[in-house]
Amino acid sequence: MFTKLTDTSKAAIFAVLVMVLAVGAAFLINMLGSTGGTGMFAIWMSTPTVATLIMLLVVTRDGYSREGWKSLGLHRLGLNVWWIAFGATLLITVAASAIAWATPLASFVVPEGGIIDPLIQFLIFVGLFTLTFSLGEEIGIRGYLQPRLMSLGRTRALLLVGLLWATWHQVLIFLTPVDFPTGNLLLFFPLFYGTIVAASFLFGYLRIYTGSIWPASIAHSVHNAAWPLLGGLTVTSSPVLVNLYLVGDFGILILIGTTIGAIWVGHMLRSGMDEAQEAGAVPEVPPTPAAAAAPR
Repeated sequence: MFTKLTDTSKAAIFAVLVMVLAVGAAFLINMLGSTGGTGMFAIWMSTPTVATLIMLLVVTRDGYSREGWKSLGLHRLGLNVWWIAFGATLLITVAASAIAWATPLASFVVPEGGIIDPLIQFLIFVGLFTLTFSLGEEIGIRGYLQPRLMSLGRTRALLLVGLLWATWHQVLIFLTPVDFPTGNLLLFFPLFYGTIVAASFLFGYLRIYTGSIWPASIAHSVHNAAWPLLGGLTVTSSPVLVNLYLVGDFGILILIGTTIGAIWVGHMLRSGMDEAQEAGAVPEVPPTPAAAAAPR
């Protein structure tokens, strides 16, 4: 339909489209009376992918070429950074929990049935979500949107991706019946947006370096699985303070750890990211990340 759009124009249209779809999904969830579960999250987390399909097949018609689909980063595995995606993301939550356990506020406890079952459930969760729900977000956020903002510069692009990603979550949190703990909103918004933006840099660096969204999907799933797992191993007399503001999904220790992780990954992969971008891994027209980058 619109074959002459610039990458930034495509990104802007995608941003509006994914937010409109998010609001529509929220109304659908409310209409169905869903308060959680697989069905609700399938509706919600598929909206970035649906927005991507509309962009590729209807708005720009880039999806009618092989290069258009390759631009999403699904065709590359990025195996050489999977250890970072899994290990660094898990370490952030483990370190945050260990700090909380070292204080008088909380302590570590082994579940009554042992720790093996929770670990197995954690690994199953990571595997399933990497291939489904997390991937549904990543196809749109880092698969489609991020490469089309890279002409603005790496830092500005990842910041904008993070801000949109965080705002997209607000529709689910405030317009659906999902029981998402927010606590004091004056603390919630800076902690939530800060954590999401930090994760945008951490996951985004992996995307740039490899030209693949699979490491980002793995890291995303590990985070979503790790903090409930570690929360189940934590006993505290101050659950709101510890499980929400310190080591929850957007706790201050998670925010600090994710920020440190993003800085470390950005420093370690800097030369590779520079090389990938200079080699035309994220060209403006057509956007085909890593198509011309050296194999990794």
